Amino acid sequence: MTPGYLEGKAVLVSGDGGAAHRAVVVALAQAGANVAVGGAAADLPAEAALHSIANEIWALGRRSVVVPIENGAAGEVAAMAQASEELGRIDLILRCNPVLQA
Repeated sequence: MTPGYLEGKAVLVSGDGGAAHRAVVVALAQAGANVAVGGAAADLPAEAALHSIANEIWALGRRSVVVPIENGAAGEVAAMAQASEELGRIDLILRCNPVLQA
């Protein structure tokens, strides 16, 4: 992605906190986006993974927030509302969930 391509945009990316999730979020931040890092924070390691990604975004000079997402449509809507409130708006929503596990 071209640096500055997403300058000033706000993106919510849900995922599992793994390598693919991190790579997508970092690429969006490098392109200029502020990013809400969403995912299931079911336990401490899962929540720590989401916060680690968010900290990486802050280190790139972009805003980031962790948004816990509970299962179901209501949980997703609540996450979108929280992300929008924290970042001022949401321009793009991405799901970054693994399809195949090795």
